[in-house]
Amino acid sequence: MTIAISAAGVFTTEDDGETWERSNRLDNAENPKQHDHEHTREIGHCVHNMMRAPSDDGLIYQQNHHGVFRSNDGGQNWHDITEGLPSSFGFPIAVHPQDPQTIWTIPLNGDIQGRFPPDAKAAVWRSTDAGETWEAMREGLPQENCFFTVLRQAMAVDSSSNGGVYFGTNTGSIFATTDAGETWVEIAQHLPTVLSVETLETA
Repeated sequence: MTIAISAAGVFTTEDDGETWERSNRLDNAENPKQHDHEHTREIGHCVHNMMRAPSDDGLIYQQNHHGVFRSNDGGQNWHDITEGLPSSFGFPIAVHPQDPQTIWTIPLNGDIQGRFPPDAKAAVWRSTDAGETWEAMREGLPQENCFFTVLRQAMAVDSSSNGGVYFGTNTGSIFATTDAGETWVEIAQHLPTVLSVETLETA
């Protein structure tokens, strides 16, 4: 089992929780310039969300306070995949249920600027090569005066091969895509702050 703790880091157990190992080593350091995620430090990493690729037990992604990272070995080593994103800060990350190379995240400005999309233009950023490259998916999302935040658990996927992704905002909206992020639709408005999104599929 692998767990992540905000402001502490990633920890792994292979004996049902009797003992735990720190799993916070970066394999592509020197330290990236955009953050201070020190690869030599074993504790103190602020993980916001972590997702295991469903069809690959060794592949895990995390959105950290200081970037996005990928592990190919179950969390023993982490590879910085932030390059190409407009910021290193964000909360959620989601993995395609059938394609472990496809992931989505929502970059936000950091603490000083305010936790909203860069340039106040909403975008879900998608990678189809495990974070080596990124593209902004904006169609259907607000592109002016967008100051919402998407929190840690407020993004989810369904089991569709088409790539159904859903996220909720602290301003009470829920957005959805059924084409892996190419287009988005606002499917709910005027809710309280959305803390968590889950999907339920019925026969």
